Amino acid sequence: MHTVFERINRNARWVVAALVVAALGLGVIGPMVADTSDPDFDPSGPVFEITERADSTLVSESTVGSSAFLVEAPDGTSDILTAAALREWKAVSDTVLADERNREHIVARYDRDLGTEVPGLFSIADVIDASLPGGLDTASDDDVKAVLAALEAEGSGILFSLSEQTTVIDGVVSAPAFVAELTYDRAGFSGWQAREAWLRDVQADMQDSTTLTAPIGIAIDFDTTFDEAVEASAPFIFLAVAFVVLLVAAVHRSYWSSVLVAAGLGATMLAYNGVAALVGLQMGSLLLAFVVPIAMISFGVDFYIHGVGRVREMQVDHDMSRRDAYPAGMKAVFTAMLLAVVSSVVAFLSNLVSGTEAIVEFGIGAAIALALAYLLLGLIAPRVLVGIESTVGANPVKRFSRLGYALALLPIAVIGGLAVALAAVQPAIGVAAVAVQMVLAVALPVGLTRRRNRRAAARGKQTVNGIRGAAHGLETAGTIVRGVAARRVITIPVLLATAALTLVGAFQVQSGFALTDFLGSDTGVIQSLDRFGEHFPSNGEGSSFIYVEGDLTDPETLRALDAAVDDLDAATVGFGRNTQGELIVGQHAADVVRTAMATPETVATLGLVDGDGDGFPDNPAQIAAVYDHVARHGLVTADGTIAIAPDSVPAIVAQLEDGQATSLRIQVVSMENGAIIEPVYDTLEVVAADLEETAPSLTTVGVGGEVIAQYLSLESFRTSMLLSLPIAILLTLAVAALLLRSVRFAIAAVIPIGFVVAGVYAFMTVAGFRVNVVTATIAAIAVGVGIDFSTHFTARYMEELETQPSPLDAVRRAGAGTGGALVLSALTSVLGFTVMAFAPTPIFSVFGLLTAVMIGLALLAATLVLPTVLLLVTPRRFHEAAGSPATTAEVVLAA
Repeated sequence: MHTVFERINRNARWVVAALVVAALGLGVIGPMVADTSDPDFDPSGPVFEITERADSTLVSESTVGSSAFLVEAPDGTSDILTAAALREWKAVSDTVLADERNREHIVARYDRDLGTEVPGLFSIADVIDASLPGGLDTASDDDVKAVLAALEAEGSGILFSLSEQTTVIDGVVSAPAFVAELTYDRAGFSGWQAREAWLRDVQADMQDSTTLTAPIGIAIDFDTTFDEAVEASAPFIFLAVAFVVLLVAAVHRSYWSSVLVAAGLGATMLAYNGVAALVGLQMGSLLLAFVVPIAMISFGVDFYIHGVGRVREMQVDHDMSRRDAYPAGMKAVFTAMLLAVVSSVVAFLSNLVSGTEAIVEFGIGAAIALALAYLLLGLIAPRVLVGIESTVGANPVKRFSRLGYALALLPIAVIGGLAVALAAVQPAIGVAAVAVQMVLAVALPVGLTRRRNRRAAARGKQTVNGIRGAAHGLETAGTIVRGVAARRVITIPVLLATAALTLVGAFQVQSGFALTDFLGSDTGVIQSLDRFGEHFPSNGEGSSFIYVEGDLTDPETLRALDAAVDDLDAATVGFGRNTQGELIVGQHAADVVRTAMATPETVATLGLVDGDGDGFPDNPAQIAAVYDHVARHGLVTADGTIAIAPDSVPAIVAQLEDGQATSLRIQVVSMENGAIIEPVYDTLEVVAADLEETAPSLTTVGVGGEVIAQYLSLESFRTSMLLSLPIAILLTLAVAALLLRSVRFAIAAVIPIGFVVAGVYAFMTVAGFRVNVVTATIAAIAVGVGIDFSTHFTARYMEELETQPSPLDAVRRAGAGTGGALVLSALTSVLGFTVMAFAPTPIFSVFGLLTAVMIGLALLAATLVLPTVLLLVTPRRFHEAAGSPATTAEVVLAA
């Protein structure tokens, strides 16, 4: 390896130029060939197959959509069913409907509960207004309450729109909120962005015109809000990188070191985007676009600090020239760094055993990014640093200009952070940003500094060519590490107790999905859902279904569908229900046929006969005729109202080559609580099995839907994590044993990984974080970071063990050298990623915080846990050579 690094040393300009061109070229090519689609987060299994099958079969051709608005009393508790409040809301509704900006989008709809067509913005205020001779304009509170009492007596479906906190006392109906539904044609918008922008405008007009009511759209702008949250958090990624750049400058007391980190991170980011795109990874993945770059920054800075640290050691401790220090230093750190990168890559690739496409691609992407960071920042950047320092020569002694240099680093850090952030989120623009940064922050200052230094030397000014900063180690770290390792009688019990506590905490971490993992609680989306949940806790947060295919023209099958609905209604599990306690079920095939039989014109046109009075035609041919008629013409009531539009029929009943398909879609009251979802899933499975048995004409019966699929996905993440974790540890153990040529030291290097992984998940338990689609990757990253830190220290300890008089001296030397580099690397990364903890988007802030905690734990494990373990497994001959025979416990443990 000395020969290899010597060749790089001699041909540094060509090597660096080639790599820079390659990185920029990959940055250009990447966006051109990248697959920007999202990988599948769902694993394989019956639920996911049924869900995909249903979603692709039952597809509406209608462009009509709707959004709900919660109309609440300003204090959230007072009665909103007063004449003044309803009058105000009716005026707002009329204004919205009459506005020219809205009339081209809003369309009327058929209300199933009322059995009639209603305006495009409709609520209970419209019903009360139509029920009073003079409307709401002249109504009193008593008039309103009288109408409500009549609606209550007749069981009107409009009451379903009232809050579940509605009370009826002595016939007087009071409620703190109701729901208004806005219906519109999606075809009138250029895309979802335009639709959500329009809905926001409508909401703003409503809120500006109301004082007695407080309307809010229920999740009307989720995608826009999420995009805005990401944009708001992007500066924190930039700030984190900029802070890292400043910290490297402070640690190394070197302008060149800081700009090289920034340039190296930018080049690595561009190369990663290009290589990942070329190998076919789906770059629309949040994990590839966000999580991998964060991991890459952490590992890249670590590689750089370790590489530069050993080169500096050769310059300071061995008095080598810059030219000789690079190959000697890289040869010395090569085994440790190679072991760190290979074991970390193996840890990430262990995710290939996952059955989830997104997790598999994350493992591949992280391995690519890590390998590139090792090449560019670990192996090449240290050579660039010593090359620049040789080129510019000795610097004039700085007296009063140090503050100026420090202030000059601020814009450089800003430029570097911006370039890296752009390379991560906008690769096409990032190429130009990284190129400009290399020119303005590196190449141009090199030329100017060289010129200045030569002029200063010619004028006889005092110059300095020494190594400043702590890049080559920390003696204090060595002293602390040795002191802890020497007190094994105390440290071992403490470590064992700590390990037990973290394991207990780690096993208590919960998995689950919540929108608050992705959006802040102060956003309109979350506030609207919270307020809706307060008023309609039984309605449900998502849906699941029983999907069926087969001969749906058989009356027995339709009766079986109705019986299945009755079974679901009788179940005491978390199904969504309206304010009257009725099960909320989507329309299905039996509903379509029943509605047709209730439409006299359709009955007369098709000659339908229901001899047994069950609501269905008596023979399959007539039911088939209903499906065909409804698909062609829809269903029109006697007054000409469209009850079912023909373009919406395929989402209810789909015609197949050998039958039909439909689904019994049920709301579920929770999207995240396993204690609710599991009984729901079990009940759906039982009812589906009974349906399959009682309706032999059905060829496919299965359970699916977003709630169950999402719950099983999260459980799959947890399972794959538990599967990949031991695989990752075993593979890293094998790699460590091979490269260290020692099984005992390989085992010692792997032990701290358990502390890091368990510590991260214990912290998640204490902090209330859950395992979701993003935090599920923490285990793999924790293994990678943990083995990275451990193998660096282990390799250095083994190296020092051959030259130091005792194992404790070897621990001290390893602690001062590699341990010092670990401290500097961890300090830089932890402080940098702590900045991200202040990002407004939870997914960014949580991951930034977890990354900082993980790196901190990796440092503690490598410097406090590992040295003690290394002493225990050190062969007896080293202890005896030092004149301090190993204790009996050490001999047994070593054996």
